Amino acid sequence: MKKILFHSLTIPPDNVSTGMLVAEIADGFKELGVDVEILASSPQYNIENSKNLTSDKYYTSSYKDINITHISSASRSFNKATRFFQWIMFHYQTIKFLSKNKKNYSHIFIFSYPPTMNLVVIYIKKFLKIKVTYSCWELYPEIANKTLKTNSGILFNIFKKIDTYAMKLADNLVVNSSELKAFLINNRGLKDKDIKSIYHFSPYEISNENPNLDKKTILYAGNMGKPQNIKRFIDTFNSIEEKNWKLKFFGAGEEFDSIKDLESDQLNVFEHLPRNELYDKTKEIPVGLISLDKEITVEGFPGKTFDYLSMNKILLCFANSDSAVSKFIEKYELGFTIDPYDETSMKKIFDKLNDQSLLLKYQKNINNLNKNILNKSKVVEDYYSLI
Repeated sequence: MKKILFHSLTIPPDNVSTGMLVAEIADGFKELGVDVEILASSPQYNIENSKNLTSDKYYTSSYKDINITHISSASRSFNKATRFFQWIMFHYQTIKFLSKNKKNYSHIFIFSYPPTMNLVVIYIKKFLKIKVTYSCWELYPEIANKTLKTNSGILFNIFKKIDTYAMKLADNLVVNSSELKAFLINNRGLKDKDIKSIYHFSPYEISNENPNLDKKTILYAGNMGKPQNIKRFIDTFNSIEEKNWKLKFFGAGEEFDSIKDLESDQLNVFEHLPRNELYDKTKEIPVGLISLDKEITVEGFPGKTFDYLSMNKILLCFANSDSAVSKFIEKYELGFTIDPYDETSMKKIFDKLNDQSLLLKYQKNINNLNKNILNKSKVVEDYYSLI
């Protein structure tokens, strides 16, 4: 009998939330009796735990008794050009593997990072004729166009057309918010496409402890690139001369060094930590920061949102109030949104952060959300229905 294949760039032992999420969905399939395998890169971050001791292009490992085929790859580069060529080489080796093993799989689930993953979707549907579910978590052409603010309209339109073509070809298209679904229908010509909206969940265990609401510290943990708009948050924070709250930021990315240079008595910046170490060091911090370029609305929904929620942290969103993540926070009353270009907005929110009764209300909402909506079994069930 043919198998189901999950295809992602990152996967354990990389302790990255996107890869962990894919692995946990695959584990949910296995628990339902599905014969499932994973095809992914070798570790991009946690390279010391790579089991590839040879020069082979492929090697195997396992996660919860699920077989993983790793494509040997260099660790992630933060240079844009180098990273692009890393993606293309990864896709080339993916296509070689799938072409050789196409008879083994009846259905392939593809998860959308890196942005060029749409090329694999097109190849599988046009040449291998295998059923594909394409899980698209961000609209990379729009994000790149807005955050890089380039005038390269031709390149943007080509990239967007390729992405839209892959979405139309896929047997199933999954997005992670109803706002993104509506955007695709209205702006990408997908009115006739049956698009399924499935929220993420944190692949990590939900904490049994609530943070200390008396601790006036804000956590940021994640990528530090242009779309995250971290430097703008720090500049605005400094401009309001808020003296009671401190910032602790952990991460990596193209802007890490310039953010590190902004350290002060109120801001500490640390390199990326494995999730278990991060939790141990930050479990008492009550607030988690989500930061996005103001131009990004539905195009991106940060996965760290669900990781913060699994640690029972109140959400502080520095983003467009029309963004999908802001609407999510507002809908379930999980925290606050700050307008990135309005100092008065930040001042008002920091006044509210001192309201213990309001923080306690949001913390209870987060506990209920984790218990009843953002759980693994619900998400696995939704993906399983697509087989």
